[in-house]
Amino acid sequence: MRVDVAVAGGGITGLTVAYELAKRGRTVALLEASPRAGGLIRTERTGGFTIEAGPDSLLAAKPAGVDLARELGLEADLLQLRTRGAFVLRGHALHRLPSPSLLGLPLTWRALASYDLLSWRARLRLSLEPRVPPRTSADDESVASFFRRRFGAETVDLIAQPLLGGIHAGDIEQLSMQSLFPRLVELERTHGRVTGPKKGTAPFFREPGAQPPSVFMSLRGGMETLVDALVRALPDGALRVGCRVTALTPAADGWRLSTADGATISAGAVVLAAPARVVAGLVAPLDARSAELCAAVPYVSTASVALAWPRAAVPHPLNGTGFVVARRHSDVRITAATWVSAKWTSRAPEDAVLIRAFLGGAHDPEAIALADGDAVDAVRRDLHAVMDISAPPSLARVFRWPNAGAQHTVGHLARVDEIEQRLRAQGTIYVAGAGFRSVGIPDCVADARRVAAAMTGTFRQ
Repeated sequence: MRVDVAVAGGGITGLTVAYELAKRGRTVALLEASPRAGGLIRTERTGGFTIEAGPDSLLAAKPAGVDLARELGLEADLLQLRTRGAFVLRGHALHRLPSPSLLGLPLTWRALASYDLLSWRARLRLSLEPRVPPRTSADDESVASFFRRRFGAETVDLIAQPLLGGIHAGDIEQLSMQSLFPRLVELERTHGRVTGPKKGTAPFFREPGAQPPSVFMSLRGGMETLVDALVRALPDGALRVGCRVTALTPAADGWRLSTADGATISAGAVVLAAPARVVAGLVAPLDARSAELCAAVPYVSTASVALAWPRAAVPHPLNGTGFVVARRHSDVRITAATWVSAKWTSRAPEDAVLIRAFLGGAHDPEAIALADGDAVDAVRRDLHAVMDISAPPSLARVFRWPNAGAQHTVGHLARVDEIEQRLRAQGTIYVAGAGFRSVGIPDCVADARRVAAAMTGTFRQ
């Protein structure tokens, strides 16, 4: 079989690459090793509940994901947050994030003054951030280093770790600020500070006034609706699930891909949208250094536990979207909990509560090995301590994601630059996805579209 482009990896990145190339009139083979497309995006629907196994929303501030949903005809299915406000757990007490805030950083003096998660000393230090001299080095640094330097030591454990580290289930002493939160780095570089009004720009700081737009959006039938729409938009026969690529070989007219079922696919160009460790095995015969860099991208394992109760069994008011855990200041095992039925409409029957809690990550790698019953028991103990829920759940689901969370550690982007340069020297071969330049669904979509656009010139006659 001969196609213009072969795409290895049928997660959101690979699906979007294939979709974009097909729109441009190119023939595509999308090869996914598992029995289903979508990667970490997976939705289960049962008994009136819509349960996400993986991500539950799109970050609206990065429009690529929402734009794709609209392009695929899902405009009417887009959901705004049902409620707003989140909490940080310190000890067994929930502290509401200030409003307005961004990434846990208060955006007004009033918000700062009411930020009881932090001591008065820490609030004073945070208020002095505009006076902190900017860093002159362009080298990457860790998330913890950036927060410690600009906002003070107390913000590292109480803001950066639960909110920024929690998003990626990672260690903020290792995670890359440049790769994961470039907006804050750019604010320091261009304005010398992160908080405070910045003339001539969309302000990080904003004055009190109009309610900001919803930070997150979801889809009425769950996030897998987006995957289903992409699959429907592909040409017949383009997607092959249960089709693992075992070898990638240069050929006079491009590439040959061998699959585990004995098939061979010829392609003029290749996109590797698989986990970095999988890419490492495929490119090792082409360039040992690229393979070494790919193999060095660390991954963490996580699990999510969804539990449901009758509303009367949950005494908490559920007056927000959920909470994240300040690990060094609390003895619970979960890293976060989302109050799903409060956060989104049509996720649970009106008389029921659905909560999703998270385990594992860089600080608790053993959690992935817990039996279902033990994982449920761990979550129930923690929710009892924090929210006083003592009744047994009416529904329980455990989802595991072994080695699925790519960790962008300090220097990540420089390493990806080197991988791309070395592989491009081998011919028309591209890498894309969460193990490389993407963080979250919108970034994966944007990265996929970037790669598809870059490949357009490859096929010009």
